[in-house]
Amino acid sequence: MKTGDFKVLIIGAGIGGLTTALALAQNGVHVEIFEKAAKFSDVGAGLQLSPNANAVLSSLGLSKEIEAICCEPRAGILRDYKSGKALLTTKMKDVYEQRYGHKYLHIHRADLIDCLAKAAQEAGVKTHLGSEISSVKEMETGVQIENNGKVYDGGVLIAADGVRSSLREKIAGKSSPVFTGQVAWRGLVPTSDLSPDKIPFAANNWLGPGQHFVSYYVCGGEMINFVAVQERADWVEESWDIPADMGELQNAFTGWDPRVTSLIEACGSAYLWGLFDHPPLETWTTERMALLGDAAHPMLPFMAQGAAMAIEDAWVLTRCLTQNTSSISQALQGYEAVRKPRTTELQMISRNNAALYHQSSTIGRALRKAKFKIATKIPAIAFSRLDKIYGVDVTKNFPI
Repeated sequence: MKTGDFKVLIIGAGIGGLTTALALAQNGVHVEIFEKAAKFSDVGAGLQLSPNANAVLSSLGLSKEIEAICCEPRAGILRDYKSGKALLTTKMKDVYEQRYGHKYLHIHRADLIDCLAKAAQEAGVKTHLGSEISSVKEMETGVQIENNGKVYDGGVLIAADGVRSSLREKIAGKSSPVFTGQVAWRGLVPTSDLSPDKIPFAANNWLGPGQHFVSYYVCGGEMINFVAVQERADWVEESWDIPADMGELQNAFTGWDPRVTSLIEACGSAYLWGLFDHPPLETWTTERMALLGDAAHPMLPFMAQGAAMAIEDAWVLTRCLTQNTSSISQALQGYEAVRKPRTTELQMISRNNAALYHQSSTIGRALRKAKFKIATKIPAIAFSRLDKIYGVDVTKNFPI
């Protein structure tokens, strides 16, 4: 199957869709990408690019551009929610690059989208913004979509349209996400609005009963991103852009480390969303269509691997479609077979981390503290959990 013999249509110009488009275009594939939004915007906030994600971005030639707009944390620190005392500190700067071959970076989602979109355009990807896909048709010889009254034909259709994918049911059948009983706020605060060195230059995570609070620097250190999670019974929509009640957010973290409360007080506006657990899908693919990223395997944000898994998906799918494969159907099945075990494991790890972070009982917190103390004295214990996540480089050991 020669790369010039077929065109790939991609629905969704998020991180997964753009990375896939770029990877395919760099391998000689004709790509058109369709995005519902009328323009690329700064919706979203910070995200974490772990070494396994940066392995792919480096292979796509983006390391220099990305590192220029990122922040590299000195350490990952798990803290007590009231005192702020470090419970477990893992050195990151230099250590991660030496161990895994690539850095661990923090970036604003809009900065990464902008970088990927420019690279994709330079590689020849045609992007259609403001695209409402009204119909999708799969045929023996290809796929066909209708966008704003115009029909587009391709050999493959990739649905990278996020956690609320409009194509998931068509490709994989119905699924039933379950509200976890957890909600999350996200916000950004200019560093100029805080006293110098108020927030340590690290991946900070304060752990409290039924709650936790994450913060780190983005935009070259000009902004601080935070994600605050709380367990509660009332349901909130699974959406990234519900304006938050700032008084409610402040009340939820009253009595926490002053570094947390001051960060919240300095935030002018935030967004709230409900966290839903999506069980692994039975299938991601048909003869000519495939799901990718959050459309295929939505993840809870407790391991910060959602973007990384979409980036890995992009590389593996590209390899499956462009290497010596006898048919598109076989290529898509190979992509699913390679990726599903890893993403399913990461879904489970992310789910389990919520319980670790939110220990409410005195005994539970004491046991957690003891584990962290051991891991602090014996770093190999902490790394034993991280190696299977960050130590995977799909550009070198494909298929996994």
